[in-house]
Amino acid sequence: MKLTSAIDFFIEDMWSSGRMGSEATERDYRGTLRAHAEDVSNRDPRVTNRDDVKATLRRWQHPNTQRKQRSVLVSFYDWMVEEGHRKDHPARQTRRAKRRPTSVYRLSGEEAIRLLTAAEGAREKRAIYLGLCAGLRSGELRGLQGRHFQRPGWVWVSADIAKGKRERWVPVSEELASIAEELRSVLDPDDYALPAQRWRDPGVNSEKVDKRKHPMSAKALWELVKRVGQRAGIAAPLHPHLMRHAFAEQVTRHAGVRNAQHLLGHAGIATTETYLANPTPDELRTSVTGFAFGITERVFSPLAKMAANPVEATTGIEPV
Repeated sequence: MKLTSAIDFFIEDMWSSGRMGSEATERDYRGTLRAHAEDVSNRDPRVTNRDDVKATLRRWQHPNTQRKQRSVLVSFYDWMVEEGHRKDHPARQTRRAKRRPTSVYRLSGEEAIRLLTAAEGAREKRAIYLGLCAGLRSGELRGLQGRHFQRPGWVWVSADIAKGKRERWVPVSEELASIAEELRSVLDPDDYALPAQRWRDPGVNSEKVDKRKHPMSAKALWELVKRVGQRAGIAAPLHPHLMRHAFAEQVTRHAGVRNAQHLLGHAGIATTETYLANPTPDELRTSVTGFAFGITERVFSPLAKMAANPVEATTGIEPV
């Protein structure tokens, strides 16, 4: 048995058992496992060993990335053991890399307002308002179609665009209402809310293509958010997921972490809490409002006064 063949069987089992929920996840798994197949010259996975796994993990220098790739290899070799193809587990014989703290820029409430205000034109307003006021992921934003706005007052995140196929309904807030109503009135059910601006397909280059039926790319959305952020005067380079973080922080303060979990579509509340591990910029600013050391005339100590003017302090006579 070749490793590439085992990978195909493994992926098929992952889908059938409900352990894999999206094509993006499959791409990630296949990318890691194909790298492993290259490193072992596509040998039989029943005879690979701990050193083979370590050789693949050395492809990634950042410890957080290495932890992620190791989890894929662990999952694959778990399956090998469960299927009776192996008795030992080479991936679990490797040490998991120590997680390195990550630095994530967090939008303040003022910056979020500036971002909303800086959006120009229907395309930018749709992307920014839906990202900030509904907390949608990049893939969810790009997958939205007219059918997702058919129920007034709601944004439907259907299973086919939601991460892990976890369908959810997000209420339309007051700030998002005009955008959602416009989308509901102008889009056909299969029109994309954020359509492609250019569509290239070698097979249909000579034909007229309806761009409304094709979603914008992840790169195009990233560039859109970055462009609006620059226009808003935000120095840090922004990306779509930062809008989701800003929504999570704001809605948690307003509605509580349990409601935020379901609005964000997280499988567990622990994931939601990772968005809120540290105080927000607004909370830090509020915490020091009115803070001072109290350097005023009434709190000057006699010693401090003597140091400032020793003659007056000891005699009570002002110096000439």
